[in-house]
Amino acid sequence: MQKRIKSVVPIYGMAAVFLAYCFIFPMWRFADLAIGLGVAVLGFFALGKLFPGKIIEVPREVVFEKTGDAAADAILTQGREYIRRLGELGEMIDDEGITKQIVHLQEVSEDIFGFIAKNPGHARKINTFMDYYYPTAMKFLQSYADLCQKAVIGENISATLVKISASLVKIEEAFEHQLDSLYSDKALDITTDIAVLENIMKREGL
Repeated sequence: MQKRIKSVVPIYGMAAVFLAYCFIFPMWRFADLAIGLGVAVLGFFALGKLFPGKIIEVPREVVFEKTGDAAADAILTQGREYIRRLGELGEMIDDEGITKQIVHLQEVSEDIFGFIAKNPGHARKINTFMDYYYPTAMKFLQSYADLCQKAVIGENISATLVKISASLVKIEEAFEHQLDSLYSDKALDITTDIAVLENIMKREGL
């Protein structure tokens, strides 16, 4: 699902145009005021075309069915909250590259928790993922969002943002590795089945 985040440029631009008009033209008549407002509104729409904002991908709300396994269900409940919080952080961060990373983390997370929902016996395999990787991702993204909202982005803040961005790449790799490792047993089962199939076909002369 796509969501558009509107740019604030048209709003500030409209205010700037109106103030500039007030300085240049007398505003003691109603007609002058009306003209000034009209010019400001036209400026708003013109800037809206030039700065339409950005469109980000927002994954649908995730719902996992209860498994009946207390440990797995607790993880799924926490997982839904993690995914929801990622979405909130994505809306706070005005950086297309970071928001794409966040969406990717949400999608991989949905696959991981979806696997646990179908295979609750594997819940213990994501303990490190839940206790370290996810909280670390949240901490990095929250810090990124907080720093981006500073009035002045100095050298130290810029360097920190770059470091966080690089670390998020590592976080993505950790998420992907966790998903891949969950399917290792299934991959082994399929490999075994293929070997059995090939042996039977060989014995039958096929």
